[in-house]
Formats: sequence, C-alpha cells, structure tokens
Amino acid sequence: MLGITVFGLAFIVVAICAIAALSGPGRGTVEIELPAPSTPPQGDVEGGAGAGLSAVEVTADNIREVIAAIARPDAYSRDIMVESFWNGGNSVHNLSVSVSPGATALRVLSGGAEKNIVITPERTYIWYAGDRQAFETGSSGSAEADEYQMIPTYEDILRLPRSAIRDAGYAGGDGAELYVRYVSGALGYETRCRVSASLGLLTYAEIYDGGTPIYRMTAGECRAVEPDARAFTLPDGTNVLEPAR
Repeated sequence: MLGITVFGLAFIVVAICAIAALSGPGRGTVEIELPAPSTPPQGDVEGGAGAGLSAVEVTADNIREVIAAIARPDAYSRDIMVESFWNGGNSVHNLSVSVSPGATALRVLSGGAEKNIVITPERTYIWYAGDRQAFETGSSGSAEADEYQMIPTYEDILRLPRSAIRDAGYAGGDGAELYVRYVSGALGYETRCRVSASLGLLTYAEIYDGGTPIYRMTAGECRAVEPDARAFTLPDGTNVLEPAR
C-alpha cells in the first residue's frame, strides 16, 4: 500500500525504507490462526486467510506469514495522522482514507491546504480544494495508495529477510495487535509497527535513526463498511466507482 509523490520524495524514501514497529509489553498467551506450513513461504506471500489453519504462537520467525494470513477488509474508512521529525522542526499530515473495491480516496490536510487523491488500478487523480480539474497520471494500484498515505506498503513487511527482523509478537495480552521491530534500508533505520490482528492493517508506526524518532503514524478507528461514495468523485463530477457498478 510511488511514482512522483507530492509529499516529497525524500520523506517517502524514509517512510518506505521500513514499516514501523512498536515494541510490545511481551508476547502474551493468545494464539492466531496461521496456515499450516508445508513449505515455508519466502516472504512474497499474498494475504488472505486460507484453509487448513492451525494455531501458533507469533514470533520473529513467523510474523511475515501471520500478517499474510490475515484477510484485510475490501472496504473501510479511517483517519490517519502522519508526523515527520527533523532537527529543529516537524510536519503533520492528517488524512481521511476511504477504501472501496477498485479505488482508494484520500483527503490530506497539511499546513492549511486540502489535497485530494483518488487512486484506481489504472489511474491516479490529484487536486486541491477549489480546483475544477484533477491532475491525472498512471497508477500502480494498491502499493501506490499506501505510498500516498505515507505509510509502508503491505508487501514490504512480507519481503523482509528473516535476518532483518529483531523482534515480533503480540503488543498486548489480549491479542488485538501484533508488533514487529526490524532494521532495513541503506541507512539502517530501525522500524517499529503495530498491526491489527483482526484486520491486517497497520495501526501505529515509528521509524528511528539511531535513538532519534524521524517518523510516526497513528491510525484512528477503522470503520470496516463501504465508505461514502462521494469520496470517489472527481472535481468534474465523475465518480470513479460508477463504471465498475
């Protein structure tokens, strides 16, 4: 979940270098349903729960497979706050995210400006509040949607080599969230994240340069229902969902 991102290539490179991971208070005792491994996956695993599931403890050895096994909702909406930090300053982006089969819509508020982005598998549309026409470009689908949200893509964590993963497990004893902590990228940033054990969505993320935080993402409550169709309407009145319905 980049082409040319409007939020700044340098920041996106930092955000994509690693998926964040918040250190949890312990592994807990809760178990999660995981496909019984006949052949261990190599990391490039597609999500979605499968048949023949068996309960296992979540560890650094199987965190990729666990996350891949969680079926993410096809439709949902939620709010996200993304913060980046540097010596002497910081920036904040507040995003309203709407996901429907075939499209993702983002409303981004930052520095008093409102930017709108609608992404389909074929096209990406970008415009500011008050614009009558959207800028239109090609799309790489769901991965681009994650990048415009300024969060790491779903596939990034699945492709991690085992040697990069420092720790993983449950963020709490109730089993509601998973956590993973790892190091990746040429600059060796440590990344920490929490993932919903029921939805498979990133809920909290941090990136550290040594002991200094440089990135933080916090997600609000996920509403796992079909979002308001108006979120997918372009400035000229076209709704990108209508051709598919």
